[in-house]
Amino acid sequence: MKEIRSIKRFYDRICKFLSVKHISWVAFFFFVISLIPICYLSFFNRASGDDYGYGVYTRAAWMGSHSLVEVAKAVGETVRQYYVSWQGTWFSIAVFSLQPEVFQDHGYVLVVFLMLFLWIGSTILLFWQLFKKECGFSRRSVLLVIWVYLLISIQFVPSTKSAIFWFNGCAHYMLPFAMCQIVVWSLIRFVKNYQIRYLTLCSALMLLLGGSSYQPALFSLIVSGYFMLLFFLEHKNKKVFLLLIPVILETIGLVISMKAPGNKVRGGEEFGLSFGRAFGTIGKCFLEGARDAASYLQEKPLVLVGLAVLFLILLEANISTGKKSQKHPLIGMLALLCLYCAMQAPEIYAGVEVSRGVDNTNFLVFLLAALGCLEIMASWIIERMGTEESLLHKKVVIPGLFCCFVLLVFLRSGIKNSTLWVCLEYIGSGQAADYKEQMELQTSILTDEKVKNAVIPFINDEQGPLMSMPATDDPGAWTNFVMSQFYGKDCVIAMPRSEWEEKRKGDGFYD
Repeated sequence: MKEIRSIKRFYDRICKFLSVKHISWVAFFFFVISLIPICYLSFFNRASGDDYGYGVYTRAAWMGSHSLVEVAKAVGETVRQYYVSWQGTWFSIAVFSLQPEVFQDHGYVLVVFLMLFLWIGSTILLFWQLFKKECGFSRRSVLLVIWVYLLISIQFVPSTKSAIFWFNGCAHYMLPFAMCQIVVWSLIRFVKNYQIRYLTLCSALMLLLGGSSYQPALFSLIVSGYFMLLFFLEHKNKKVFLLLIPVILETIGLVISMKAPGNKVRGGEEFGLSFGRAFGTIGKCFLEGARDAASYLQEKPLVLVGLAVLFLILLEANISTGKKSQKHPLIGMLALLCLYCAMQAPEIYAGVEVSRGVDNTNFLVFLLAALGCLEIMASWIIERMGTEESLLHKKVVIPGLFCCFVLLVFLRSGIKNSTLWVCLEYIGSGQAADYKEQMELQTSILTDEKVKNAVIPFINDEQGPLMSMPATDDPGAWTNFVMSQFYGKDCVIAMPRSEWEEKRKGDGFYD
């Protein structure tokens, strides 16, 4: 009996030590550590491919005048040209044209920090509103949810290039996603007391979302519809229909985007509004959504472990709130499922190959929907259990976290799919340092005003987590062409490094 009591006392001390406060600090520590290699690589990051093409007019305007007015005119000209010739997403194009190397040759270092700030900042803003102010969680519980959620989302996002490092991809997908999270926050704030400032913010963001990628635009429209329906049925207050203002504004922005002549250039003559195709898309969305969700859990099993940890956190967080669960939890979960599956619609409807940024949006909305479903289940379970917090902590949360740790050990090979691992491998292999050296040389050649026909050495197009669209030996290739325009060269051509070194010893670089 003594041994049993001593084991029990030891277990009680462990449970007391593993409080929400201490676990929150541990999660925060691992989250910060996981960002260090990403931030370190920001100093190796450089513009690539489309970054040059969209920045041609703005760079020329800035280098020629250093006037923001002239840059603004150049932004307008860029939007006009691409609207006619390639795509209608006018807001995205405007942002593309302001990539950091337009203003400074080493300005691309800002991309990682800017995108992480938007991603992390919008998540904290939304989650603090949802879990602290609406659900009544303790401050530590909210922070723990935030750190674990961000750790999962950043580490297992399908494409680090389009999520963190490549400005063009980030501006088209991650910036609108961050805007969507702020839209949800502003919607919650507006329906609490119907203050115009939140409606104004929501309207401005949704108007711009109408000119961005279609997934975030669809996300904000669906969520706005949910809010209007839910709060009218619950409170019978017609003021909620003021949300039709941002919905109409976004619809106008979408119509402008969809009517662009350039869409038919990029998507083919059949691109356009078809109600028959739209109807057929709906059923396929649920099938593709299920396939994607299964692939996340199969290819990245640590995501499942992370969701299990979040569920345990939500269970304990709900026990001290005293709030009632949803009246119709299944309806709430179904609504979140429909929101997630709807993100498949633009890709299915278009019927063309899409970038990895689409996969990123699908994954992030999947995580949001999964977290929402877990919260609905946790609050429902706690309301019916009626157990004490200390008892739940000892008998459910701590044993559950231990099981998650065991799973983490068994599934540790999944860490190789994480952003952290990919970045460390890229740094440790020496590729990062080599890439930085090569890009410094390339930039020095391209910014040399004496050089009109720029000849640069080949670089490896496999650059780990970084986006790289290297120049080729064909001066008419897309990357070569936009690089020559961006830097004001007659042409840009690449050649094998050994040949380039021999040529440099002679006098072959200058006409």
